[in-house]
Amino acid sequence: MIVKRALCYASRRMGESRLRSLLASPRGFALGLALLVAALGFGLFLGLAADPVGRTSELRCVEVVRHMVESGETLVPHFGNQVRLQKPPLFYWAGAAVATLSGDTGPWSLRVVSACAALALTALLGVWGARLGGRGTGLLAAGLFAAMLQVHSSGRRGDAEMLLALLSTAALFSFDRIAAERWRRGLALFAVLTALAFLTKATAIALSIGLPILVYLALERELSALRDRGVWASLAAALALGLSWYVAVLAFVPGAFDALRDALLLPLGSGDARGGSAHFRPVTWFLSVLPARALPTSLLLPLVLWRLWATRLYRGDPRRRFAALAFLVPFVAFSLLPQKQKHYTLAMLPGLALVSADASVAAARALGARLHVSLALFAGPLALAGMAGTVLVALFFSWIDQLSPLWCALAVALPLGAFALAAAAAVAGLPASTAAAWLFGLGRGAIQPRIESLARDYGSLPIDDRERLVALSRDHPWFAELVFWVQANAANDDDP
Repeated sequence: MIVKRALCYASRRMGESRLRSLLASPRGFALGLALLVAALGFGLFLGLAADPVGRTSELRCVEVVRHMVESGETLVPHFGNQVRLQKPPLFYWAGAAVATLSGDTGPWSLRVVSACAALALTALLGVWGARLGGRGTGLLAAGLFAAMLQVHSSGRRGDAEMLLALLSTAALFSFDRIAAERWRRGLALFAVLTALAFLTKATAIALSIGLPILVYLALERELSALRDRGVWASLAAALALGLSWYVAVLAFVPGAFDALRDALLLPLGSGDARGGSAHFRPVTWFLSVLPARALPTSLLLPLVLWRLWATRLYRGDPRRRFAALAFLVPFVAFSLLPQKQKHYTLAMLPGLALVSADASVAAARALGARLHVSLALFAGPLALAGMAGTVLVALFFSWIDQLSPLWCALAVALPLGAFALAAAAAVAGLPASTAAAWLFGLGRGAIQPRIESLARDYGSLPIDDRERLVALSRDHPWFAELVFWVQANAANDDDP
């Protein structure tokens, strides 16, 4: 028995060693990152055109892009017969380009832009994480980001938020390389990325790009770097490119100044929405919203906070400190703004993924042999819950959509098998068991559109279908509770 246990332990360690060696190689890292991006892409693109247009922001973007394609007027966005200057036009231009190539002027063309931006951002975080703590940390950061609920929500929605997150994070990463690697040629790239982010959502980049950089320079006592002529030249170029559209609009659109002024002042609690939206909430609002929107990665928040405290915000490690500030500074800044929406968390999530990956790796090293027990206690129940949830969801939708038993079995075979493997890995204490949390987030993101569609379209279902649901709810009280939870969850999933 002792020999058998020793052989099992040795084989397990050999398997882990081979896996680490594979992930540590450039080829293994590229393969792992490609698989992560492919899995996220499957969840984002599946049924992308079928999602209902539930947000007014997406509806406005669809109408603006449709007008651009049909009229050929691309400089000035129009919503109906009115000029719409609340947002810069880069996202509209990207959506119009896809719509022109595909011939589809509906929401699909805009959602493709958001989905591709989410995939690119996941890959970018993998590269950034690899530069912070090695290729394993990079893959973990990419996986933790890809599992977040807000990523799936915004990645399937046709508005500018995910494109802004990609461009802002790319600008921050280029600054990271400039500061840490003295990459002077990166100043031009940083200027272009910042300008493009500005053309996506204007002054929002002050909080997502400018403020984290200023706080970092202040903490590192390097504000004198701002006196560099090359820095000023790149900032001037970014400002000129970013403001070019505004200059053209002011020159050719009567009354543009008042509209632009109100759009800039609205997040500060003043100005007129004029067809936009105003969501004024208390300072503490994101304390409850961020953990919900970042699930399941937010389960690591206690570990992240402890790591930040123990390292005194990564004192003596400027590169990790900047990654942490990419999370903390937007969180504080957006909390202080009067206007808040759930998708504002996108500015915080890339930094959260990076520091969560670093904190997880540090905790694994500190635990040593106890890591296997910790993995079993964390991932085991989550994997079992995933298996139970898969069966429950399959029964729920088979009763609603009346799927045949064969199709239902085929639909649950893959997720059930994946969760079963994660459970087995948890019993063995393998790091691969952490995939249970990622699978949980990916599965939730994949079924979310169907849940939202059911909640919104329940009143318009055929009478026979509604009567069938009523009968099921009467015969099975748990089913009635599940229907109520689904509808409440979809209604509160995001801002209207």
